[in-house]
Amino acid sequence: MNRDEMLKQLSQLEKDIKQINESYDQLKNMVVALIEENVTLNLEIENMQMFINEPKKEEAKVPKKSTVLQSKDNLAMLYAEGFHICPTDLFGKHRGGEGCIFCLNLLSDKK
Repeated sequence: MNRDEMLKQLSQLEKDIKQINESYDQLKNMVVALIEENVTLNLEIENMQMFINEPKKEEAKVPKKSTVLQSKDNLAMLYAEGFHICPTDLFGKHRGGEGCIFCLNLLSDKK
């Protein structure tokens, strides 16, 4: 194999690696978007189930939510505003538009 062929192969390999990295980044962004949407939909389902299961009494005009659900809603709002909510050293820091799997895991946790 001569030098020109090796350089062509290296150049092609570099292009292939760049294409794979671009595809990986696109796929990662799609996964993060789907996870965020899933967390949002799960929170909406929980809120709707609480609304449906709420007793229909006259004295219960103010909807009562559990403390856990209120806390989860607050965390979801903070995450939506772009802040980390995961129990790491990043807590409270701005995410810079990037998704965080640890934050999303915390929001989707069914404890």
